[in-house]
Amino acid sequence: MKIPLVTEIQRFSLQDGPGIRTTIFLKGCPLRCPWCHNPETQDVRQEFYYYPSRCVGCGRCVAVCPAGTSRLVRNADGRTIVELDRTDCQRCMRCVAACLTDARTTVGQRMSVEEILREVLSDSLFYRNSGGGITISGGDPLFHPVFTLELARRIKERKVHVAIETSCFPKNREVIQPLLEFVDLFIVDLKSLNPKKHEEVVGWPLQPILDNIEHLIRSGANVRIHIPVIPGFNDSPQDFTDYISYLSRHAKQLEGVDILNYHTYGEGKYCSLGREKEYQYLGVEENPPDKVVPLVKGLKLAGIESVTIGGLVGITADRDETTRDAATRCIT
Repeated sequence: MKIPLVTEIQRFSLQDGPGIRTTIFLKGCPLRCPWCHNPETQDVRQEFYYYPSRCVGCGRCVAVCPAGTSRLVRNADGRTIVELDRTDCQRCMRCVAACLTDARTTVGQRMSVEEILREVLSDSLFYRNSGGGITISGGDPLFHPVFTLELARRIKERKVHVAIETSCFPKNREVIQPLLEFVDLFIVDLKSLNPKKHEEVVGWPLQPILDNIEHLIRSGANVRIHIPVIPGFNDSPQDFTDYISYLSRHAKQLEGVDILNYHTYGEGKYCSLGREKEYQYLGVEENPPDKVVPLVKGLKLAGIESVTIGGLVGITADRDETTRDAATRCIT
């Protein structure tokens, strides 16, 4: 079994499923959403963050780099600094090991199923008392189907609630089918319902994702939809109408819908990974909180009982006068 890299194990998470949870972020995703706020989880390979503000210009990283990606230069103030060009980086991580000030830190560590279990099951008391559990996320955990299946099975053996956050991207349904036995909740990102836009921008065809969502529903799985609302991509009245129309067909089968408004938290990560030129949303402003109110109200009126903004607070259709205030409070 190929063991993926883990970028983070996040404790006391409140937005990745019910109750208090621990979320495991696996590294690797086939999609390339240009607004992604976790770019460190996209590439399956190990990377490193570089924080120039912590660098003291000691040159230790320069001395150990076999590819010559780092060199010492003097800046305009006459201070010695490190100039970094990752083009030929071999990802050997020698520079990270040599750094004494944590100006370079590794992104992604190899952890076996047993090592993950030891860490995440230590909080079992919180799961039981809050109705929570463990969420396998990414990246996309279905990018590592064998490992994810084994991890979900081993967690379920301990009678802990298991959730998976995924885009449901696989074209091969056999990747998802065996998980039905061990996963209590599938949290599925639905980026757009426009096939052309989905493939051009996200980099993956839409239809296999819809087929997998509908297969999960037909199989009796618990499914909750995440809708990331992105400025200029899927926040038009037509986009909202498409979401309401499609999801209304499954209103009674869905666990609910969480609307996640675009935020700028990922900008710094792209810079620290040396990938700032890839980030197409640099400088794009977040939508005003009430932007998603028509979508919230439409989903509620379509019969979806549980609709949240930011995954925290439910909005009820029979309290229209409070909807706008609730949206303002809940956006994160």
